[in-house]
Amino acid sequence: MKFLIYTLLAAATLFQSAYAKEVKIQYNGLTLNGELLLADGKTLKDGVVLFTHGTWMNNNYSTANTLKNLLPDSGVNLLAINLSFNVNDRHDEAILSCDRIHTHKHTDAIKEIGAWVKWLESQGAHNITLAGHSRGGNQTAWYASEHNDDAHIKHVVLFAPQLWSKKGEIAEYKEKYHKDLVKLVAHADKLVKAGKGDEVMQHTDLVYCKDSKVTAASFASYYDFNPNMDTIHLLPKIKKPVLVFIGTEDDIVKGLPEKIEPVLKKHANIHLDVIDGATHFYRDFAGEDAVTKMVEFIGKE
Repeated sequence: MKFLIYTLLAAATLFQSAYAKEVKIQYNGLTLNGELLLADGKTLKDGVVLFTHGTWMNNNYSTANTLKNLLPDSGVNLLAINLSFNVNDRHDEAILSCDRIHTHKHTDAIKEIGAWVKWLESQGAHNITLAGHSRGGNQTAWYASEHNDDAHIKHVVLFAPQLWSKKGEIAEYKEKYHKDLVKLVAHADKLVKAGKGDEVMQHTDLVYCKDSKVTAASFASYYDFNPNMDTIHLLPKIKKPVLVFIGTEDDIVKGLPEKIEPVLKKHANIHLDVIDGATHFYRDFAGEDAVTKMVEFIGKE
């Protein structure tokens, strides 16, 4: 796979310590972009954190900004990527718009993470920490679980990673949209199996978007009833050291400490840290606490 790299922005400083620039790669007919922040005196050969944002967000929201503001100042390089959602060179300043035909898939992110990992490795990065938040945490864990043989991936850090259950998904969709998710998934799957995955399902509710337009393949991906959508299911498959954060005030990812407990007992490489006062987005002092512990974790061999 060939990557075409574009360096767009001149050097900028962050807390007078980080060199920041936008980097771009070509992948699957799309231009992907990310923000690369190098700590003072560091290069990619000194290691880097590859961060994937949460559901339909970008690399410029609160959780991403916590890492951008604090990691380079702590001597750690960071590449915060924008997932494309099939948009060329996407630079959304807010959450992904519902006013579009949704063709993207949950699993697209896993492939895009892989593209960025290959680019980092081509730039001499041989100490990569994979990090992700919320849905991005699940996608990061999914990628890590399938790439245990990549010696350049050293650590995995997950901020409030997505939890999932088939029963819960069906119930939540019914409560939110008053529709039978099982029937909708069956319809989407039928179209995909018939080679009609690009067919648009009109007036269909998808994640945050009510009455939207979405292709059958996109809908089937987000509501796949695949156990890999549950990060707890993926954790035992990851052989690298993993640090999972959850906040005491997180009202989105609920019950993670209880659900992860059996995994912690069986897998010594999986670690949980509960951040006092942290909401789902790790702002302010809670974010500082998490980043301090993250830096300590990835500094270990």
